[in-house]
Amino acid sequence: MDGIVGIYGPGDGELVTKAFLATGACQHRGKASTGLAVANKRGVYVHRGLGRIAEVIDPTIIRLFQALGPSAAIANIGYTKRKVAEKVNTEPIEVFPRSKSDLKVVATMDGYLIKEDDLKGELEEDYSFQTENKTEVVGALLHKYMTQEGISFEAGSRLLDRLNGRATFALVALVKEKDKEYLVALNDPKAFEPFCYAKIDGTFVISSESCSHRRLNGFTEREYDGAEMTICSPNGIEIRRLKEEPMMPDIFQGVYFGNVGSVFRGKEIFQLRRELGLELVDYYKGSGADIVIPNPESGWGVSVGLAEGLGKRLYPALIKLPQAVRTFQEGERSTRSQEVGLKFGGIDSLLRDKSIAMGDDSIVRGSVSEGGSIWVVYNAGAKYIEFWISYGPMFFPSFKEWHRGRECLEELAVQRAFKGDNPYDKSHEEINRGVARMIGVDKVRYNLLERIRKVAGEGSFQALDGSYPISEEFWPGWLKEEVERFHKYRS
Repeated sequence: MDGIVGIYGPGDGELVTKAFLATGACQHRGKASTGLAVANKRGVYVHRGLGRIAEVIDPTIIRLFQALGPSAAIANIGYTKRKVAEKVNTEPIEVFPRSKSDLKVVATMDGYLIKEDDLKGELEEDYSFQTENKTEVVGALLHKYMTQEGISFEAGSRLLDRLNGRATFALVALVKEKDKEYLVALNDPKAFEPFCYAKIDGTFVISSESCSHRRLNGFTEREYDGAEMTICSPNGIEIRRLKEEPMMPDIFQGVYFGNVGSVFRGKEIFQLRRELGLELVDYYKGSGADIVIPNPESGWGVSVGLAEGLGKRLYPALIKLPQAVRTFQEGERSTRSQEVGLKFGGIDSLLRDKSIAMGDDSIVRGSVSEGGSIWVVYNAGAKYIEFWISYGPMFFPSFKEWHRGRECLEELAVQRAFKGDNPYDKSHEEINRGVARMIGVDKVRYNLLERIRKVAGEGSFQALDGSYPISEEFWPGWLKEEVERFHKYRS
């Protein structure tokens, strides 16, 4: 999950600064790398590096790029795509055709492509690949179809057809054709990845999240529907929906990953999370807790709803320490456990001898129990913990993890809680008790799928029910077996 931005504003004397600010607003979407590209009459210029945006894009780069007089810019905040971050795989990425071309394409993408080897094999005769990044493959396909169809909606339709059922993406690209610069944007038919746009003081701004528009003192005009393409050119800005299919936005991005101030399918993310907390209270009714605390940072929204619904005080008694490192994308459980232990500090005076209702967005692998936040709360003197979870029991891994094999299934908390058994035939309360025993709390209180759907709307709940945005022909065999077992017991 990256954060991407595209800006089109010929004559805007602050275009590069705006790109910097809009991209920085999405810093929560990736902290491994940063990249910025601008286009002007002479060409396309790219600057990339490892690290957060302020570590890569300094004031000198902003001044130099603005002095080029750009009409458009794209930028990326990169999530870790490999175990070791490498500069060569950072974005935006320039496409290199093997023969002379009138088109130059530089692209960045938030999304994922399943099993790209066949596509790369087909393209290698005509393109020289410089990276192991899937975005380069998608960018090469875009270049190919624009070479054949022109910078047009027809080229976008061909890209959608070629990636049908095997990719989710929100993509922005700079396209240079002789003395003309274009900004092009396109997303997958299911609108799985968040994507929105606004016009702010005459400049067109596309972003992964609406927090970018607020950072520029503007408001999001609209979230993109599926298969929508934007072409910004000297002739104006055109937006067209190329396919009409049922959309499947990734609900987990609203529940966990998005900025609390962003809008997700029409609803502010903070309010979405607060309402999930209220739904939990409505289902479970009471609580044995004295106070409510959030598991920071993404546990704040649900905890506000819990405190409101339960009529109990909300305290920031568990804090994220300054030396905290991001652990969600760490693959080794032992490493995650050590790092989680460095993330939190507990306030003894608020926790000692108290019964605690702790709110969190989800339980993915259960690493919070292994030297993490739960241990910190008990160590501060808490005598009882209820762990209230805004999302439901996660039976299945994200499709972005399939390349790791069955390991990405077996490491999930629900699967580990019933290792050697079957979690799919267990009742909601049995799952609550099993996971509570495993992570070491007195009670777990998961949300229910129907209540999450009520708050967040329709979409992909891939981890809860196997509703993947990827066609089954691209599923690994072990996953097909597991989803079949799930539906056998739950139908």
